Amino acid sequence: MNFRQLIGVLTFAGLLVLPALSPMTDAEAQKGPPWGQQAEESFRLGPGMGPRLMTEQEWQEHWKKMQSLSPEERQKYREEWHKKMVERARERGITMPETPGPYGPGKGPGGGQPGGGRPY
Repeated sequence: MNFRQLIGVLTFAGLLVLPALSPMTDAEAQKGPPWGQQAEESFRLGPGMGPRLMTEQEWQEHWKKMQSLSPEERQKYREEWHKKMVERARERGITMPETPGPYGPGKGPGGGQPGGGRPY
């Protein structure tokens, strides 16, 4: 085997092994980060749209704020936040519902409990 053939074989072998070494599968990469998936579920967005709509820091701040409010305050804040996100989505060419989803006190996974369910 000459040098060119050896390089070819090693390149081919590397291409076969490289996907196995990848920390994420294609499906996981399309889903995006966990916080982005939460944002997508909360705002009823398609896969990969959460990180296009807000930063992780914005999502964390939103999450903390929602957890700290009374149910009445949360509903008002939620509506204001949703309007802000709808406007941002329009600017970025993302389609999202004009009204917030069905989540609220005691609704959705976790029933509004800290660490379980959505802050939205």
